[in-house]
Amino acid sequence: MARRCVVTGKGTAAGNNVSHSHKKNRRIWKVNVVTKKVFLEDENRWVRVKISTRALRTLRKKGLKVAIQDHGGDIQAIAPKKYVGVKSVATASPAPQANPSK
Repeated sequence: MARRCVVTGKGTAAGNNVSHSHKKNRRIWKVNVVTKKVFLEDENRWVRVKISTRALRTLRKKGLKVAIQDHGGDIQAIAPKKYVGVKSVATASPAPQANPSK
């Protein structure tokens, strides 16, 4: 999985190293991402999320749901409820019917 924060959306950034003589060499900056287990109080369950350490400070202050909403995210996209309300019954589609010609 990519090195990306689920709360802020921060990812790997690219740019140039610029020397004193203004020579430019390509480089990347990686985000400090850690995997944490976070408790969702509303749903009474633990969720494992990849979050940047900077966003982790915000998470401790505001909570996961508020921190995600502040950045325009969706909690269900980040931490879907697995196997809750999932029906394993496959539905067969009916055969297509031919249109009667006039």
